This record gives sequence, C-alpha cells and structure tokens, in this order.
Amino acid sequence: MISRQEKLNRKLKEKEIDAFLLTNSLNIFYLYQVWIEGAVLVTPERNFFISSPIYKEEVMKKEREGEIIVYEDSLEKELEKLTGKLKLKKYGIEANHLSLSKYDKIREKIKGEVIPCEGIVEEIRSIKEKGEIDKIRKAGEVTVAAFNYLKEFFHPGITEKELAREAVNYFLEKAEDVSFPPIILFGERTSLPHARPTHRKLKKNELVLVDIGAKLEDYCADLTRTFLWGEVSEKWKRIYRLVKQVQEVAIESVRPGVKCCKIDEKVREKISAAGYGSGILHGTGHGVGLEVHERPVVRYTSDETLEEGMIVTIEPGIYLPGEGGIRIEDMVLVTSQGGKILP
Repeated sequence: MISRQEKLNRKLKEKEIDAFLLTNSLNIFYLYQVWIEGAVLVTPERNFFISSPIYKEEVMKKEREGEIIVYEDSLEKELEKLTGKLKLKKYGIEANHLSLSKYDKIREKIKGEVIPCEGIVEEIRSIKEKGEIDKIRKAGEVTVAAFNYLKEFFHPGITEKELAREAVNYFLEKAEDVSFPPIILFGERTSLPHARPTHRKLKKNELVLVDIGAKLEDYCADLTRTFLWGEVSEKWKRIYRLVKQVQEVAIESVRPGVKCCKIDEKVREKISAAGYGSGILHGTGHGVGLEVHERPVVRYTSDETLEEGMIVTIEPGIYLPGEGGIRIEDMVLVTSQGGKILP
C-alpha cells in the first residue's frame, strides 16, 4: 500500500512544487499522527516539524520522521531561517487554512516563490483506508444506537435543548465526543435545516428532527432521522415517503465514476417533479472522515467524481417555511459494487 506521505509527494511532484507547508492541524494529524500547533514543511528528502514550545514534548515523538524545530519567537521567523538554508525554488502553502494576515506574513518571510494551494491533502483524505472505514462504521453504530436511546425521552414538555443534552451525554459515555453539536428540532422548527436547539417544548403529534453524530477514534459519523411522533397529518406522511424514495434512488446511483453533481441533479429533479422544488435548501451530501464535512461535495455545483473508498452522506430534505421539514441522512461507502450504507 502506498503511504500517505508518498501520496502527498507524488502530488507535489505533479504540481512541480519543491516543498509544501502544512498548517492545518487535521492534515498534519492525518499524515503524521501527531497533534501540534505550528506547521510541517514537507520536502522530498526531509520533513521539518515546526512547533511552539507548548507542543515540544508531543512533537519530539516524531524525531525519527523528520527534523524538529521548536520556535521561541514565531513560525514566520523560523521559516525565514529554514528556507534560507534550503534554497529551494517553489513552496506550496495551504493558503485556505490561513487568515489573509497570516498568509501575508509567511509569504514575506519564505525565501522562494510561494504558491497558494488548496485541497491537496483533503483530496488524499477523501479516499478512506480500511482502518478509517472501520472507525467511521463504529461511530455510525454508536449513532444509530443513540437514536433508539433518544426516542425513549420523547414526551410532551421535553425541550429541544434537553434532548440535545441527552445526546451529548450518550456520546460522551459510549464514544469519545460528538462530531458536531446535535441538531434537534420540533414541529415547525424542523423547517430550519441547521438551527440550534432551543427551549421549544415537544407537543403531541408532531415532527422531531434529530441530526447527530458520534466521534470515535478521531473519526466522525453524521446521520439524520425525522420521526413522525404520534398522529401527524397525511401530508407529512406523504412527504416522508417521498424523501425516503428519493434517498433510495440517490444511494442506488452511488458508484465509482459517477459525477457528484449528477446525483444531486437527480434528487432535485424528483423532488421538483413532486411539486416541492422550492423546499430544497441544500445539496444532497458531503464526505465524512476526520471532519464531519469533507470532500467530496455532492451538489450540482461540484465537479468531483466518486471513487472507491469514499464515504459520502446522502441526505435529501424538503422544508416548508413555518410548517416543518423532513430530512433523512445516511453515510454511504463507495464500493466497486455500488453504494453501501454504513454502519
């Protein structure tokens, strides 16, 4: 198996970059399994771990993988000294993970041509290794169990905040953390796709939207269920069936070589044909991994293509302002045989 470092080196060679400055902590962790505050300068011959004194002990564990530089003053000044010694020509930088101010400071200090780069490591991360898939599957299993746990708390008078707190407590006990703050909404508030839970109380016979995810061994899960609690109207039952059918069609479309935009377009066409086109407020899905939102993006504006080993959410939704909304979300592994729902 090609190592993650080798995959990165190949991409840098393709882009004719002599060195690459990693500044995103998640990308550094992905490549070197270490959490630090600072940066890693990657060259074909050596890696330079540049960190603040606060992370000295942690970064020293990587001494066999590269040279350790602990700065007392600033990252920019250390880069000025280091690049002056290396005398390389082209330096790629993860510009999309830096503020404009920080980027300008680093660019001014580097002795060589600076090339802003975006998504190099994220593209590598989008295709999961077996170990990563197993971790996401386990996080998904905990999340599925959480739905059953939370349903026991459905009763008139419980608030969105109280139910969200139960979700957090469950994940802290059964996993390591939450992938994101739980989105739990009742009744008419289910029309707000990413609203924060409030003190709104649950009433009899209404919609309950629960969007949650466990984090396990640094990897995220992301699942959504909309419950028809009690005797809801026939209208919402129809919309629920429609969303479920559309999701099934989208999942059947998941396979290597399929353009992400085509899946989203198919979802939009089917929902629009049923008369609910104005109720589409977001894309069909996104990648999941170390972050709850990763590449690829399953949306009509995306130019990405699915590859074997990717994990994407498929989450069609219909939202009627002031009335409510239905969203169903599952994680789907791209395999040579098609899409496989996780867990």
